[in-house]
Amino acid sequence: MNDAPSTRRRNTHMNQGKYHTDIYLRPASAEEAGLFYSQEMEKQDQHLGTVGHLRIDFGSSGQEFWSSWWAHNGNQLNTAEFKSDLQQVVDELRRNGPLKDLKAMQEYCADHGGAIANESESYGFIVEKENYQYCLRCTPLPGHYQGYLYCYDLRQQRMSQKEAPVGRVSYASGEEQTFTDAQRYLDTIREELPYQATTGFRYETLTNNPTVRKAVDDLLLDFAGEDNPRRACNYGLTEGGKQALRDAADLDRPHTYAWFVMTDCNTPDEQIHRDLTLEEAVHLYRDSTRPEKRLGVTKDGIATVDFLREANGEQVFFQDHRRMESFRNDPEIFEAVQMIHRELEWSAPAQGMVMGGLK
Repeated sequence: MNDAPSTRRRNTHMNQGKYHTDIYLRPASAEEAGLFYSQEMEKQDQHLGTVGHLRIDFGSSGQEFWSSWWAHNGNQLNTAEFKSDLQQVVDELRRNGPLKDLKAMQEYCADHGGAIANESESYGFIVEKENYQYCLRCTPLPGHYQGYLYCYDLRQQRMSQKEAPVGRVSYASGEEQTFTDAQRYLDTIREELPYQATTGFRYETLTNNPTVRKAVDDLLLDFAGEDNPRRACNYGLTEGGKQALRDAADLDRPHTYAWFVMTDCNTPDEQIHRDLTLEEAVHLYRDSTRPEKRLGVTKDGIATVDFLREANGEQVFFQDHRRMESFRNDPEIFEAVQMIHRELEWSAPAQGMVMGGLK
């Protein structure tokens, strides 16, 4: 992930054509693409000060607004101050921005760019405020989760980046130096590379920040007279994460299934019961008297889907598992869906993706 920009724009009104907001919403650069995805390592979340992310869709009509909150860093950064700030940002983006509805998102993305590398159908936009940074990934297609809003606490981010070692260098003489400042680390590599053969200069990059890791590779390849074919987003979206998703769809591999039940989503009373068996999840869902509840599963710790939601006396069965590579051909998921319908169905119409919404 890239470090927080050294200068920040004020959140002033900006005319953005047909859709405009009272907050500054800018297209992401290629170097920032990794900010729009969940991190594979917990340390990366700590380094970035990730508060959590909001998963959004516009319902089957394209004009609804449903969301589900997923906490990061043990929910420690999800303060009352943050919740108020997040609500203001989402309200403004819904008022006359890309979160107004599916059509607005499609038009906004077409007009403002921000395409994320290797994601031809996804676009990234960033809101930078005094204490928080919001990174909105838009995929303006029916039948998908159209939005993922990743939220970062800049104070925590700056604190972590200030304290965490970025890299270490050593020499044949035994001298070593550890850097917490990324620019000083990069400058040292640039200055010492030409003398590597005589000084025994060695380096070790300690940060997972994709911008820094790419900058190091850029220096080495430039020294060798070559260009770096990789973009920063490829450093943020690790091959390990990509392979984990491919493995989750591989029917010849063993898999794990951690079922969960969520109640009162996006309210002060929200609870998530994780790591359940299917039977435990069904019983917990059925016995819950909460006004809003949902049941889903996380496969192999990386792929998540919801199957069922009840709100205000109305129950909806989702069909997302039929479209997702990790689930659609999985015989265990097929049997689980049959059991869920058998145990919990009561005149509930099957619909597309519907998630609990912000107020």
